[in-house]
Amino acid sequence: MGYDAKTERLISLKKLAGKAQTSNDKGLANEGLPSGLTVSSNTVFGQAISTSPASVALYNITGQVELVRFPTTFIAGSDTSDGRHGFELKLPSDYESNSSNPGKGTYPFVNGQSINITSGSLQLIPTSYSTDYEAKPFYGGTSSKDSGTQIPILDARDWYMDYFNGIMFQQDPPGSGDHANNPDYVEAYLYIGKYLDTVVSEAGGSGGADPNAKYLVLQATGSLSAERVFTDGLGIDSSDAGAGAAFTVGIDNAVVATLTGSQFSGNVGVTGSFTVGGKPLPGIDTNFFISGSIHSIGTSIKGTSVFGGDVLASGSVTAITGLTGSLTRLKNGTPYLRSGTGISIVTGSVGEITITRSGSGVSRNKKSYKIISPVSAGVNVSVASSDMSIVDYDPNVIDLLLNGQMLLSGSAAEVSSSDVDYTVSGASSIKFAFDIKIDDLITLTILRL
Repeated sequence: MGYDAKTERLISLKKLAGKAQTSNDKGLANEGLPSGLTVSSNTVFGQAISTSPASVALYNITGQVELVRFPTTFIAGSDTSDGRHGFELKLPSDYESNSSNPGKGTYPFVNGQSINITSGSLQLIPTSYSTDYEAKPFYGGTSSKDSGTQIPILDARDWYMDYFNGIMFQQDPPGSGDHANNPDYVEAYLYIGKYLDTVVSEAGGSGGADPNAKYLVLQATGSLSAERVFTDGLGIDSSDAGAGAAFTVGIDNAVVATLTGSQFSGNVGVTGSFTVGGKPLPGIDTNFFISGSIHSIGTSIKGTSVFGGDVLASGSVTAITGLTGSLTRLKNGTPYLRSGTGISIVTGSVGEITITRSGSGVSRNKKSYKIISPVSAGVNVSVASSDMSIVDYDPNVIDLLLNGQMLLSGSAAEVSSSDVDYTVSGASSIKFAFDIKIDDLITLTILRL
């Protein structure tokens, strides 16, 4: 007995659409777990796969593959009256202590890691490389190799393994509910090598110069058509420490005045902009008058300083004798300190600023709704006891679970194209990309600061 036509169609359709096959009762839009084809550079195997992997002992590594006995977990919501259909594979809970994989202990090679949520960072080696890579599911037994009863390839349950996302599907379960013959372990080979994006990056990118790029070089090469040669200008010093060392560019203090290298005597008059390059102004402890603007990067001024223009500071401006006037508004009256949600800013009569938290802190509103009549895809579902307008419909503070499974939100257009699961259509309404059934349970949580 083989896959029926519906199973074959759904496996192919969902795989191509980036979804897992966990149940024949779920349409494409209702599948919540991802899958995919190994085509992205960060999921394409970047190193050669042996056609003869060793299978003598668990955690044995042959080149870039490792034999692992994966525990399985039933995927909630993938059962029917016939039994349980979908099971996800995870790394063993003691993987790090048993494996000699150099990447163990670093994500995604960590204890108990579910394969399907890594988006291809963890993959099993498929049989396209060799029939020796055929996955071997078992029921019963322990974590020891070949322990329990193996479920053969042509077993009457007609099982299917998705090697990309580590999900095992059985078309005809051995019995209803938590049947003793449901799979408990799957022995398969895990890819532990580098992916294509890493291999390309380590090899120096694309392997050639971009013909449209412009290149700044220190010495003419004659090999780059769009190169520009760096040349010291007036007031600039440079020094080359040689290959592999630093090329240093600095200011020539004999030409450009800096506080660390230039000395002044007599009166210094400033009628335009006054720029300070990173140090306090030593010795300015009497009246200091500037009719233009002062641009400061960390400046301390003592005494009385009168500025006829703007004070522009990218560091700190320290006024020993104090400042007067409002510090919260620009000269055109526009405020530059603005309060966010839950924050209050008040300016006192002499210019002091008081910043306080308003309200009672963080609140969490969680409501559940049980569907009593079916609702078609794209039709509003009422969540009357919830008000998403209080958080400005911000998806970062709104979580929605359907039958315990977290759903992905997006725009109405994305719902129409089935790219996301739902959209917020009103303060107390939701539209789903798929049909909602009787007895479905919606849990909506709103976090408010």
